[in-house]
Amino acid sequence: MLLASYSAYSQATATVLRKDLKKDFGAVGDGRTNDNAAFSKAADFFNQRAQTPAGASRAILTIPKGTYLVGQQDVPGTSGITFQLVGCRNLTIEGADSANTKIRYASDLRYGSFDPATHKPYEAPTAFFTDHSYAMRAGNFLGLLKCDNVVLSGLDLDGNSANLLVGGHWGDTGIQLPADGIFISDSRHITFRRLAVHHFGRDGIQILNHLAKSLDSPEQEGILLENSTFNYNGRQGLSITGVNGLRASNCRFNHTGRVQVQSLGKALFSAPGAGVDLEPQDGFVTNVRFDNCQFVDNAGQGIVADRVGSRTETMKNILVVNSLIWGTTNWSAWVTQPGFLFQNCRIYGAFVHGCRAARPADATRFVGCTFEDKPYHGQPPYGIFTLHSDAAARYMSFTDCRFVGNYSYLIWAIVSKPSDGGAPDTASFFHLRRCTFLYDYTQPTQGSYDNLQGAVFTGVNTFRDGPHRTSQHYTRMTLGNGAASGSTVVRAPGSLQLLASNCAYHVVAGLDIGRGPARTRDSASVIVGPGNALLIKDLGWTVTELYIGPTSRLVIKKGASLEVDAHTKVTIAGQLVVEDGAYFYVNPATPVATVGRGRLQLAPKAIKGRRPS
Repeated sequence: MLLASYSAYSQATATVLRKDLKKDFGAVGDGRTNDNAAFSKAADFFNQRAQTPAGASRAILTIPKGTYLVGQQDVPGTSGITFQLVGCRNLTIEGADSANTKIRYASDLRYGSFDPATHKPYEAPTAFFTDHSYAMRAGNFLGLLKCDNVVLSGLDLDGNSANLLVGGHWGDTGIQLPADGIFISDSRHITFRRLAVHHFGRDGIQILNHLAKSLDSPEQEGILLENSTFNYNGRQGLSITGVNGLRASNCRFNHTGRVQVQSLGKALFSAPGAGVDLEPQDGFVTNVRFDNCQFVDNAGQGIVADRVGSRTETMKNILVVNSLIWGTTNWSAWVTQPGFLFQNCRIYGAFVHGCRAARPADATRFVGCTFEDKPYHGQPPYGIFTLHSDAAARYMSFTDCRFVGNYSYLIWAIVSKPSDGGAPDTASFFHLRRCTFLYDYTQPTQGSYDNLQGAVFTGVNTFRDGPHRTSQHYTRMTLGNGAASGSTVVRAPGSLQLLASNCAYHVVAGLDIGRGPARTRDSASVIVGPGNALLIKDLGWTVTELYIGPTSRLVIKKGASLEVDAHTKVTIAGQLVVEDGAYFYVNPATPVATVGRGRLQLAPKAIKGRRPS
């Protein structure tokens, strides 16, 4: 029995082909000798093997400790890929570890537009320039084409972009020529572990799969990035231009466009310059998940997913979980594509836009996220709001989120009209459930004022001072959208608590508290705390209504005020409570109606009149 087991084990291990980059393919790895030919030789071996029956069995290529110099200046028309694998299966490429196994590009490779006659940098007179005779590629290191079950681990891939000889622009913006650490095309079950991929002229890694034939294709491709960094690249840490099924876990996509290039005298940057760009190219990007990742200090956005032109849906089910997104000189994230969910993320610097969704399932959603203008190494983050969505989004939702202002205002959010025109409806408003807005200022804010035009509140939502607030300057928020009546809604069960110091909330086009609760026992409330003013404003072209539902309350606390302008109306089906020491002013021309059991309760020491400025 033991002999039989040993025999089976021997046969299984015999099927694993093991190769060594130094012993079998002639690499030196001394940091001086160019080992480009050794990688090409290894690629040729595995590509030829892939065409035989042996190609289906497992193989391991070991890259011993050392520094392997690669990169040979390609000429126009060549692929410029150092280690191109085609049709390989069940292959593992493993370095000892990313601290001691380094693959570094040679210095003085040309990248960009160069005059083919003089070989000097050429700056085209037109913004869009794609003459291939002028194109010089630094080249990609690893290419995977039509591969399956390939693992790459324990390597440091260094594009050495600081020592490129950079020419003029090529493409639509910046230099859009191959200079990537890794390029994946039409491949499945690809795993990258413990990699450091950095200082490449274009992307750390680009994934361009066209295997999915529809947005709902059931067969996912299984691309996995684990415990790896994709920092200091020229265009993106990661470009996703086509994939169905990708997960990045414990990865960093930081500092894109931040490398100073000696020959340029400035940073090498090509738009969008993001940590991660999700941009379908003639295909689909779907079922993508980022777990515990970083998108920090990129010259472009931390995450960008822009929907331009066509209304055809090409993106779906994008999940960002437990991640840090930090915009220092640009937006933290720019999202207009559908299907994004951010969960338990820290978003420092302004998030911009959101999806103009046709239905709730496509909307941009946030759960358990913190939005804050938190400084980065003493430098304020980008933007004058933590979230900026100016008539860009529909159905956007926030659940259990925090908005923290240290220097800037908190939010500028105006609901988008439908794509076919008309007024926004309540369903398409911003939906906030159990959210907290913290004014944590030690100095007057920078910017204009907060704006939340078209919002539905459920659960307990609170505006209050943060623990470090020392500046008691006046702040203002506009609630409501002049294009939609009843555009600030507090649903039952729910509460809106306005408790921060010295704030005024200007209500336009209506405040609806607890209208038509789903259950008769459910109630809604708005609490206006000391030092706060709730102002029901006259728009002129429409009547603003303050409505209090039959199971609901509006409470004006001592030191707070409620002021109702002309050409508005007040309907009380529940309770309007004005406590002792609170200010209460209603324009004489404004009708105040009580309905059913509705009551206006003015305490004996309530003050009838406007609160002094």
